[in-house]
Amino acid sequence: MRKALVAIDGSALSRELIRYAFEYAKREKIEMLHFVHVYEEHPLTAFPGMPVPIEYDERFRRDLEAEFREMVEEAAAETGNKDFPHEFSMIVGVPYNEIVKLAEEDTDYHLIIVGHRGMKNLERFFIGSVAAKIVAHAPCSVLVYRPRI
Repeated sequence: MRKALVAIDGSALSRELIRYAFEYAKREKIEMLHFVHVYEEHPLTAFPGMPVPIEYDERFRRDLEAEFREMVEEAAAETGNKDFPHEFSMIVGVPYNEIVKLAEEDTDYHLIIVGHRGMKNLERFFIGSVAAKIVAHAPCSVLVYRPRI
């Protein structure tokens, strides 16, 4: 089975990327799309030294996952691909690391599709680009979606 892994976040670019992934999959005869959002956990605090209750964090993650699922389903409907085989997963971890690991574990992934956010040069120097790290370490081809401006 030819599958594509599509890395998404909550940006406006991701909304375009999801629509693009559905269109690309149909055109290139990809049989299944797996959309994934990697939730990077950060220690939450209400006040310095005072942790936020775990149930708050759990509720936040559930709400976030529901929001992403809705975003994918809306794009599927908008592009006429509601019946196209697709799934969504939300994983906790470091984004580029988890995406590469998923592609390594399942040899059916022929492609990873990721958006390019266009960081400023200084930001890119200190933080690094998730897309660049995926390209450098992926076990399969990577398509970096960059819309025309």
